[in-house]
Amino acid sequence: MIPVNDWTQFPEAIRRKLVLELAGPASPQWAAEEAAHPPVVLADDRPAADCLVGEKMWRNRGWGMP
Repeated sequence: MIPVNDWTQFPEAIRRKLVLELAGPASPQWAAEEAAHPPVVLADDRPAADCLVGEKMWRNRGWGMP
């Protein structure tokens, strides 16, 4: 997998992918290692937002009620 973040990177990624496909893996060991550890691309590493925060604030508003 070759990550592309912008359209300007697309031609170089295609060129690299074709070269890698034509050249093939350097060795069977390399191919096995690549298959065992594929690249990880994090889509979003921020903590998830609490979608019920407004409901919780309303429930815990404490207007002098027990």
